[in-house]
Amino acid sequence: MLKTVAKNFLRTISFLLIFSQSIMAQDREPVLLTVLIDVLETEHGIRFSYVAEDVEGIRLTPPSDTLNLNEKIAYLNNQTAFHFSKINDRYYSISKKAPKVAAYCGTLLDAYSGMPLENATIQSENGYATVSNAEGVFTLPNSAASGNITVSYLGYETLVLNYTELGANCPAIMILPAISQLKEVFISNVLVKGINRNFDGSTSINTNNFGLIPGQTENDVLTIAQALPGVESINETISTINIRGGTNDENLILWEGIRMYQLGHFFGLISAFNPNLTKEVTIYKNGTPAHYGQSVSGVIDMSSNNKVSHKFNGGIGANLINTQAFLEVPVSQNLSLQVSGRTSINGLVETPVYTSFSNRVFQDTEITNLQNSEIASNLMLEEEFYFFDAGAKILWDITESDKLRVSFIAMENHFEYTEQLFDNREISRLEQKSEATGISWERQWNSSFSSQVSFQASHYLLDALNQDIFTTQEVNQENEVLDLSAKLGTHFQISEKWHWSNGYHFSEIGISNTQDVNLPRFRDYEKNVMRTHSAYSQVGFKSQNKKTRFQFGVRGNYFDKLKETTIEPRLYFYQEITEGLALEVLGESKSQSVTQRIDLQSDFLGIEKRRWVLADGEGIPLKKGQQVSLGLLYNHNGWFVNAEGYIKKVHQVTSKSQGFQNQFQFARTTGEYQVVGSELTINKKIKDLSLWASYAYAVNDYTFENLSPSQFPNNIDVRHTVNLASSYSINSFQLALGLDWRTGKPFTLPLPEASFDEEGGFYEIAYDLPNNQRLDQYVRLDFSAEYLWEISNSVAAKFNLALLNLTNNRNTLNLRYALEDPTSEASEIQQIEEISLGFTPNFSFQLLF
Repeated sequence: MLKTVAKNFLRTISFLLIFSQSIMAQDREPVLLTVLIDVLETEHGIRFSYVAEDVEGIRLTPPSDTLNLNEKIAYLNNQTAFHFSKINDRYYSISKKAPKVAAYCGTLLDAYSGMPLENATIQSENGYATVSNAEGVFTLPNSAASGNITVSYLGYETLVLNYTELGANCPAIMILPAISQLKEVFISNVLVKGINRNFDGSTSINTNNFGLIPGQTENDVLTIAQALPGVESINETISTINIRGGTNDENLILWEGIRMYQLGHFFGLISAFNPNLTKEVTIYKNGTPAHYGQSVSGVIDMSSNNKVSHKFNGGIGANLINTQAFLEVPVSQNLSLQVSGRTSINGLVETPVYTSFSNRVFQDTEITNLQNSEIASNLMLEEEFYFFDAGAKILWDITESDKLRVSFIAMENHFEYTEQLFDNREISRLEQKSEATGISWERQWNSSFSSQVSFQASHYLLDALNQDIFTTQEVNQENEVLDLSAKLGTHFQISEKWHWSNGYHFSEIGISNTQDVNLPRFRDYEKNVMRTHSAYSQVGFKSQNKKTRFQFGVRGNYFDKLKETTIEPRLYFYQEITEGLALEVLGESKSQSVTQRIDLQSDFLGIEKRRWVLADGEGIPLKKGQQVSLGLLYNHNGWFVNAEGYIKKVHQVTSKSQGFQNQFQFARTTGEYQVVGSELTINKKIKDLSLWASYAYAVNDYTFENLSPSQFPNNIDVRHTVNLASSYSINSFQLALGLDWRTGKPFTLPLPEASFDEEGGFYEIAYDLPNNQRLDQYVRLDFSAEYLWEISNSVAAKFNLALLNLTNNRNTLNLRYALEDPTSEASEIQQIEEISLGFTPNFSFQLLF
């Protein structure tokens, strides 16, 4: 430790000496190359990868301070016996120059450490073979420079590249270790930069150097995810994302491997996951790997940067809703810290965006219903709302083989409103908050075997107090979730073609629900705990030419409270038919014990009506689902086309989880739904312009044997969805424009006269056939623009503008009906309409350093 500190101190002194010489001395004296490397890393925010023994003791005259980074790199290439090769915007490699025996050469480097790979096998299509030297450099004679080149190295992914990617300057070629490889990208930059299609059927979104989609002001991964066909929210909220016709509670949402039960701020309108901390999301619509459980629809797996940072960087910023900050702090060579925070700004200023969001969120709630009542003229109302989130991650590479990660996140929405009638004053409130933490240890035992052990804890609380100033009635409602889990996973790279993963997952989930009323006195408290033991095994295959791939896995779950076991097969198959054209087959069987239900439309002030509940084997059964899909992918000459058809079926669906607002609102039964659908995506890239169109078709129907009729359209049955968009970048500017169109969701019309419930002693609405009508079509045009101003080599400013619903189209999101006075036969039926966001401009500014 003392040696390292002394070394860094000497390098700092050397840097100051060089800096002072550049000001006071006209003649530059030679300096150590190692010192010059440190100076360049500090001045330009870059990192060099090299063998220390190769550069020690070498001296040269430093380049002029007037040169830019590219000119300094060119100077070093000319003045030294090394190749300074650019890997990406931040990383450079340094390797010894090879003898110029051919016009085609390359430098093989480990994708993580940047170290050269010696004795890797390089083979051309005509049979010529060679190996890399100690610096990772290999050369090919002109006779072997044709077609594709295959690079093989034990413990690493086999790489196939075209000979045109080689050159006389021996460009750096990064190879991923097989035991801890990143997801293999099948097609990169789908739609825009940063969206990739992977070889396991998933789609990943990486927000580092991300492009721009319509309506985007920040790199909010849950907003970006809705650019994909089959992923949408029919009521415009982040918290109710639907994947292929499933409800939001059927999705598994993970952050750093921790299950999250709260997704949104502003009660669902924006993501609760700070975009500066959440850097990547992987989305599965089918063919989910066997290590994922507890969902019958999609999986959204979010994570932050997982590499130890060697440079201090961060940013501060604000938009018309919130302000935020984040930092990446290197503590030592193998230890760094990430922190971020965000909070609403409406306590300081209520912007037009805040007003627009408030109008959208609080319509058809206890708040707006009270404001619109006839007695509101005598009532004084005050509102207070805020939200915040904070996150942190510790990254410690204990050794080259051991990596420890500790993550934490907290978020909260807080709303309260005060009613005052003369001298009477009552305060109602709603709090929604979550805290989650996780720790993981990953070890690479050898070149073919690795393991990971992790522990997670996730806590969620929804707490509401509704005080009626006229009746003095108080209603207190709580929904609390505590999810504890432990996971063990292993990965064995059997050969270059085969790999095998196994694991065990234990979880204990406790969920409580409280309903407490003072007048008339009533209290109901219910708590359930479910312990689940899960084991999985999955094998993967990849042919030598990479044209055939498959993954097959099985997950077994034992739910102790239900004394029930489920066996869940998972499948992904890929076959390249011709160059650029491939076939995909996916299938899965899944189950989940956690779901949501809606008891009354007025629950939790009518803002957050859904509450989490556990399967009990009786009124709430274990939910199970199956899905199969067949797709074709085409990627050639800037064209990307993906066509996919699927059938999805989910069983043991409770009527209370579906949010019926018709004759089935108070029904308690179970049934199923089936979705038959297809998705089409077409994307064309022309230099800096990307154009895309997507279309989704789905028929989504319920079957409830105990209801009449037993079959009818699903509440979220949207038959046709179309998205047309474009994104264009020029220099530091990016522009995006997009149109969303879809057919309306179903609703149920009331009959003209109300019926009388003799047993209950009140009148109720008599309805027509369930979900036999459709809302009007939904149309929304969004625009966004971004400008990145590089103030210096280490400081930049980013400006974003978004115009949501540019044409201010009035879209109806939901229709429901209620009797004005259930005790009167002459009571009129009220139509309650939920309207989408109107025209909403938003602006953001970020200072990055």
